[in-house]
Amino acid sequence: GALWMCIVLNPHCKLEQKASWLKQLKKWNSVDVCPWEDGNHGNELPNLTNALPQSANANQENMGQCKSLEYQHLPAHKFLEEGESYLTLAVEVALIGLGQQRIMPDGLYAQEKVCRNEEQLISKLQEIELDDTLVKIFRKQAVFLLEAGPYSGLGEVIHRESVPMHTFAKYLFTSLLPHDAELAYKTALRAMRLLVLESTAPSGDMSRPHHIASVVPNRYPRWFTLSHIESQQCELASTMLTAAKGDVRRLETVLESIQKNIHSSSHIFKLAQDAFKIATLMDSLPDITLLKVSLELGLQ
Repeated sequence: GALWMCIVLNPHCKLEQKASWLKQLKKWNSVDVCPWEDGNHGNELPNLTNALPQSANANQENMGQCKSLEYQHLPAHKFLEEGESYLTLAVEVALIGLGQQRIMPDGLYAQEKVCRNEEQLISKLQEIELDDTLVKIFRKQAVFLLEAGPYSGLGEVIHRESVPMHTFAKYLFTSLLPHDAELAYKTALRAMRLLVLESTAPSGDMSRPHHIASVVPNRYPRWFTLSHIESQQCELASTMLTAAKGDVRRLETVLESIQKNIHSSSHIFKLAQDAFKIATLMDSLPDITLLKVSLELGLQ
């Protein structure tokens, strides 16, 4: 109602615009909750994720073809630079968006929505086959995110309550590993942190009154999706352990990262089991270093 009043009283709003807004407001009013916040109704409104496949499907129907949706490089010579296409720009924008540092919102649904939207966007990216052009974009964006300032979720310094990058980093790791293993590990190891579970209370003489007062604001925030986030952190660590089999230096680095960043005893035990299974595969000799990693994690 308030939005409609703003539209009616706007002297610059034309009659056809008012009619269009009224139609849209009636559509929003017909659902039980705000369609932007409800995953069950969100698809009724226009958004880029649904618009592109629908447009492609519509074009296929008009052409009388029944082929599956394929992603291709479509150049636009007047607007894009050499080597660019709509596909490369779409992938680059998606990587930039996924890597942005953002504070975890309050509320159960808002936090679930953050995780769900990230996973849906990554699933769309996984449908695209990486070629040399896209690999260059992945490399460039990974370096930018690692070296960037406070806007990057993979930067050196992040806010304690910023959204973790575990799911995104796992996708980057698996995509970069065949092409640039060093960059892949650097990205994944940077993303392993989970600062929300780490105490930020200052070290020193805790018997002093001002130290006691400083502990109160450092209690854990209400993250309803924390168990899911820790599971994603564990998946990232397991993926790195699997890829590092046979590489002593990288196994030691991954082990140190696990011991530093993972706080759940059940997830550490699961990683110990994963390391043991990977080290004792039937088609190869046991990996002694990986068995030592499994033992250390199990003892921890």
